[in-house]
Amino acid sequence: MGLGRMGRSVAFALAACGVAAGVAHAELAKWNQERVTKYAEELRASTRDLVQALSTVKATGVVHKDKYYQARETVSLMDNAADGLAAALKSGDGMEATLPRFERIQTLRKDAEELARKSELPNDVLEKVFPVGDALFKLRPYYQDEPKPAATKAP
Repeated sequence: MGLGRMGRSVAFALAACGVAAGVAHAELAKWNQERVTKYAEELRASTRDLVQALSTVKATGVVHKDKYYQARETVSLMDNAADGLAAALKSGDGMEATLPRFERIQTLRKDAEELARKSELPNDVLEKVFPVGDALFKLRPYYQDEPKPAATKAP
């Protein structure tokens, strides 16, 4: 049985989070502790909302239950990492100290995207995915610069 419309929608939303975060800026933004902390708080709140939305889904209505449970666990781990990122930034930790946690969140987002492609989830969960992507979009320029295109040699 193929993916349902809802599963594809959630997968698309999670992929959009990654694509949007990937085109944010060409180079690192100047570090602004207050602003980055604010965005991390937004990420914490949005991942918490997504965890809550996933917890209300009845597994009986999910075609691929194993993937649903894996996705739910992955989002829970992402929520814990987002909570830690926000707390570390609030306590004054800077970019170098918080970069590993941000990178872990990005990895978990990619994992959740892959799992969402393999399960069918309701649209109310989809609504909770976009704020997560928005917060990651805001944070990314402070942690990752975009690789510059390779220079091509003239023939």
